[in-house]
Amino acid sequence: MPRLKVDNFVFYREFNLSKYKMYFDGVYRTGSFTKEKLIYDIENELETNPASKNVPPHQTKNNILDRLWDKEYWQDFYSVVNNVLMRYYTKEFKLIESWANKSDQSNQFDFHTHESDITVVYYLHNRLPEIGTNIDNKVIIPGVEDSLLIFDGKINHKLSNMPYELAIHPHYHRYSIVFDFNIDKSKTT
Repeated sequence: MPRLKVDNFVFYREFNLSKYKMYFDGVYRTGSFTKEKLIYDIENELETNPASKNVPPHQTKNNILDRLWDKEYWQDFYSVVNNVLMRYYTKEFKLIESWANKSDQSNQFDFHTHESDITVVYYLHNRLPEIGTNIDNKVIIPGVEDSLLIFDGKINHKLSNMPYELAIHPHYHRYSIVFDFNIDKSKTT
């Protein structure tokens, strides 16, 4: 359970999500999701259900989990994310939205914040981990493939944009899946 601190903000990391074992339907196993299945679905969503022109290119709409919930491997993937999140937070939380990003030569990611209490970034495919998540132009947290980055969504951050010379090669395209959660204040005492 690596824990990072930047200024007074805490970030949690979890690695090797695809190897994470837990109980699924009474059987202790890893999830049925694979990088290839998730990327295939993201590419399909980018083509058939892209976000509006007001967001950076190659971002799905903010309901990807809802749209793909009928696929068991998306349910498994979310169960693992949820289970990891419960290890770091003692309060109950509620999923607000989820989406996927593809980073290529048309990178236009800029600094932003989320309205959510908790943001979870899953680095699905990233051959260049040093091009990760830039935190307030102070530090870049590496985007290690098959890992989660968990932090307060109100922290100023952005996906690091790849240099064009690398980004034009499909081999280097980066895929990430983002979940925003709010602490369920109705359950707190």
